[in-house]
Formats: sequence, structure tokens, C-alpha cells
Amino acid sequence: MYIYRTQKPVCPREIHFEIKGNIISKVRFVGGGCLGNSQLISRLLEGKEVEALPHIMKGIQCRGGTSCPDQLARAIEMVRKGELVEAEPISIYEDTIPRNKVALVAEVNGNSKAFEKVIEEAKGIGVEAIYCLGNLTGPDGENDAVLELARKEGVISLQGPFDWAVSLQKEIECSEISTPIALKPENREQLLINPVVLAFQIGGRKAIGFYSGFIQEIEGFSEYSRYSLEILMVSNLSDYLRNDGVFPALEAMTEQFQADVVIFAHTCLWKHIKLGKADFINIGAIKDQDGIKYALIEWKGEDVSFETISVGE
Repeated sequence: MYIYRTQKPVCPREIHFEIKGNIISKVRFVGGGCLGNSQLISRLLEGKEVEALPHIMKGIQCRGGTSCPDQLARAIEMVRKGELVEAEPISIYEDTIPRNKVALVAEVNGNSKAFEKVIEEAKGIGVEAIYCLGNLTGPDGENDAVLELARKEGVISLQGPFDWAVSLQKEIECSEISTPIALKPENREQLLINPVVLAFQIGGRKAIGFYSGFIQEIEGFSEYSRYSLEILMVSNLSDYLRNDGVFPALEAMTEQFQADVVIFAHTCLWKHIKLGKADFINIGAIKDQDGIKYALIEWKGEDVSFETISVGE
């Protein structure tokens, strides 16, 4: 996918499109403009060969000597010249199997014993899936053991900011570590390909999970990406549900959400709030001063239930 940030004065702030081989598809004008015209352009261009398109669209004027088609023509020409590179969109894992009972953890931080206990306990009560919302690894953890356990037990794991930095061998700011984290090559590769957003079905509701606070830094993230509204509202508007003064505004925004259940890690708090059409669930660390914990989310009748489960040491 390519993301072209338009030049003023056109209405849309971005144009998204795909080119595979010589064929254009999935053209979207996002962030403003006439919805009807943009849908028409998208449908007319779907499946067309790209060579002729700039000639057809270039020079069409709407305001300020340019237009949406003219901007798209410029974007296509930039792709053909190698001046616009393919975006690195945030990776989303779609769990296509409907679930009624799932366990979630976060901030494992390389604690293999706690992770193993949670997996054993959760499977013992019949959960259908175990998800980790990020930071399988930690500065002083048994990181190889944790990553291998996740792979062995089929735990669907997302990247947290520490995982992301370790996978890319980036410098971790404000970290207590002074040397790079050593991982087996296959485990570093596993971290690198882990997604950053999880989408799944819990009963009759669409749920997403993520570890916020770093996703916006990933190259290719756009405020118009799938589920970006949920991510931005949790992260920026509500300060991870800690600013209840904005809850009325957040409740109003849920009408535009694609998800009904929004689950996130970042604050190490355990919290469940229902606002408007959405359930907001904050997942804490797998181990804190109170012991080892995980979240149990179940579909009960017509609603989602949330419970924090404590596991014996």
C-alpha cells in the first residue's frame, strides 16, 4: 500500500492506494472531500493499468490549480519514479475463529515462570485462546524461554514497545539496560513479525487489542488506518482512561468505532469501563506486588464480562 500526503488546497489529507504488478486497486481519499466523488473515482480506477492513469487525471482542476485526481496522478508518477515508497502499514492479526472465553496477559517482561503458570491455569479452566498484548520480553528476563513458550503453546502475541525496540535492535530510551538484548536469531525474527494489533470475535462482538504508546511511531501508521480511531481515542483523548473528564466525548466517538470491545495495555492497571457502544478494558502486568494475574473475558448472554484472575505463586 502507498500513502500519499496531499498538497493543499485539496480536501483529503491522504490518498491510499495499492499497486500490484501494473494494476491499481483500493484507492481511498481520506481525511476530507466529497465522499460520493471519491467513491466514484475509486470504483472507476479499480483494476486499471497504471500507465495511462496520470495522463487521464493530471491537470484536472478543482481549486488552487489542482484536485483529488490530479494529486493521485502525481502520487502514481512518484511511485513509478521510485520517489514514493511502499508504506509499512501497522500489522493486524485477525483471529478468524469466533471465541466465547479468552485469557489475556501483558507485560510478561521475560518472566517465564509466571507466563507458564498463567498458561497452565487458563487452559485448565477451558479458555479457547490466550492473547498477549505486548512486551513478552524485558530487560532482565528469560526472553528466549518466554518466546519459545509462546510459540509452543500457540499464544497469539503482539509487540509492545520493548519488543519492538529489541526486534529492530533499536536503542531503548530511558531503559535500565546498557547493552543490547541477546536473543536467538529465530526468536528475534519471531518478535519482528509479531503484529501490533489483534482483532477477534468474542461472542457477538468485535474486539481489538493493542499495546499503545508506541504504535503512532511506527512507519506507515496513519490516523486513517484501520482501528486508528480507537487507538488514538484511548491514547490521546482519554490518557488511557485516566481522564474521566473526556468520557462524554469518548462515548460519543464510540459510534464511529469499528470495534465494540477495545482492550489495551500501557498503564499496568486493571480496568473495565463501558462507554456508549464500547467496552474499554485495560490489562495490567502479568506480575506485580499482588502476585501473578491475567484477564478472563467471556461472552455471557448478550454482554462481555471481564474478570482479573489471580494465580498462585
